[in-house]
Amino acid sequence: MRKVLSPAFGLGGRFDRALSEYPDASFAVGTDEYWMEQALLISMNSVGLSPPNPSVGCVLVKDQKVLASGFTQACGKEHAERMAFENLGKNPDLSEVTAYVTLEPCSHFGSQPPCVDLFLKHPVKRIVIALMDPDDRVNGEGIKKLQAIGTEVKLGVLAEEARAFQFPFLANRILKRPVWIAKWAQTPDGCLADSEDQSKWITGPKSRAYTHWLRQKYDLIVVGARTFLSDKPALTVRDSAPPHHRNPMRVVFDPKGLLLDRLEELDGWNVFVMESVLKGLQNGPAPSCWSIPEGEARLGIRFQKAVEAIPRILPLQSIMVEGGASLLNELLESEVFDAAHIFTGTRIFDKNSVKHRVRWRPDSQWHRILQHKFDQDHLQEWVKEF
Repeated sequence: MRKVLSPAFGLGGRFDRALSEYPDASFAVGTDEYWMEQALLISMNSVGLSPPNPSVGCVLVKDQKVLASGFTQACGKEHAERMAFENLGKNPDLSEVTAYVTLEPCSHFGSQPPCVDLFLKHPVKRIVIALMDPDDRVNGEGIKKLQAIGTEVKLGVLAEEARAFQFPFLANRILKRPVWIAKWAQTPDGCLADSEDQSKWITGPKSRAYTHWLRQKYDLIVVGARTFLSDKPALTVRDSAPPHHRNPMRVVFDPKGLLLDRLEELDGWNVFVMESVLKGLQNGPAPSCWSIPEGEARLGIRFQKAVEAIPRILPLQSIMVEGGASLLNELLESEVFDAAHIFTGTRIFDKNSVKHRVRWRPDSQWHRILQHKFDQDHLQEWVKEF
């Protein structure tokens, strides 16, 4: 992912959709880009709902009017294309219809039948696809089947925007592990907190609402123990645009066990503590405590492996780390991160706040895919090559 995105788009999708329900179009009405943008906007309805499946949108268009649309439902339920077809009714005539889909229709049996079979049974005149699906079971097979029956296929419309939005799914498929995303808010001189460890609020309401949207997008959120003690973060999605499908799984990085006598404040959290500290507890660790193993590898690497091994009903696909500076620096120096959301606000802290800076100098593996402004705040989003 090397190209800079269209101004309205980021890793979270269309920015204004993440903050409100009904954004305006950013492409000329009636173009393929316009209709693909509509499909991308519809796909955002499944943020927090569809994982580990990708958040896909499908729009069926005839004579510049939407006949039906759909987005990916919860894991095991309808995919976007099937939802759109169900919304059409029985025995539809699609001979003059163009379908816009944000990801190649699947061509394999899983919990649902192949989506491409819908288009084989009810052929459309034309199908426009943003991205090819890198899943080994798909990877162009759906497109080949469509072309074999004479359907015109156009691939790559708003591909970079769709690729950014699908980043957790795509990178997870290629890297074969959960993806790690850094997020921090800093002052113009790069400080994350003042000399008293306080950081509320560096950025404004729109930046915070977008952060809440990202929390719903990613499976798990991590903060450090000192960040928890100073900020008492709720890590909810309350200020983002609806629908709200989930709050994230929450983790505290607490290698020294600073929070072990305050676990009543951590209901619903998972606390990661060094193995040697947990072994020294008289009554053994609480059920919410997890062990970071001892070893020669960097602490950040050992923490990464411990978090990725945490039991879950659904596979763990994405992890966002929100700070503080010491945790971010450890994971950056351990080369754990695959992407970053960096907010810069206008607030200035005292001169003794320098210890709360992130030490990051992106190398050639990292690509800045956007710069965006939320009122007075500036956002940069970076992705590491994968």
